[in-house]
Amino acid sequence: MALLGRGLLGVWHDVEFSKNEDLTDFHDWYTREHFPERLRVPGFMRGRRYEAVSGEPYYAALYETESIKTLASATYHKRLDNPTPWSIRNLARFRNTNRTAFEVKYSDGFGLGSDLVVIWLSPKNEVKESLKDWLIYATLPNVLLQPGIVSAHFCIADPLVTRVNSTEAHIRAKPDQIADWIVMIEGHNQQVLEQALSYRLCSEEFRKQGISSPSATFHRLIHCATSDDHSNFTV
Repeated sequence: MALLGRGLLGVWHDVEFSKNEDLTDFHDWYTREHFPERLRVPGFMRGRRYEAVSGEPYYAALYETESIKTLASATYHKRLDNPTPWSIRNLARFRNTNRTAFEVKYSDGFGLGSDLVVIWLSPKNEVKESLKDWLIYATLPNVLLQPGIVSAHFCIADPLVTRVNSTEAHIRAKPDQIADWIVMIEGHNQQVLEQALSYRLCSEEFRKQGISSPSATFHRLIHCATSDDHSNFTV
């Protein structure tokens, strides 16, 4: 399935706990408060949570929005500046956070995959246009034809929309990192994702496009919800 909108907020992070704590409060916060809260913001269409199969940080949350403008809206910024006590407690646990607002440049597919790979790219200016064309027209449509592949997406960061001097940002231990370009492939399992990468998105193919050894992280889906779900959810 293609992403539901033309904007995407990606949040990748680790969490820190004391020896006497477990993850129950953290996961319940995401499920019972944070996801419903975000999906009530006009323009937020779907949220997903993942845990890492390989690579880091360990957790990821993706929010699909109508457009990049949704992530610059006054309603969303008001939410960022008014975290609940439950949010404050859990946001303070975030470590190694990468929070980036993206514009979706390509997205296609059928349904959601249980596994996801994120390829992180930081192209030089002189190869950006040719790399963009290579991904959109020559590569990702062919990746979708590979066995077990469900969808493929390509997004470019918007630093101006990403950088928000919010209350929530100050709660996290350190300033958030920001990504540049990402390619995301969804599939039935990690094996089919690895096969697709080795066939169409391997290091050798990227080197031909002027990119040296891009990194990739593999993730498994934890939870997915849409903006239509929150109205039926009671804590």
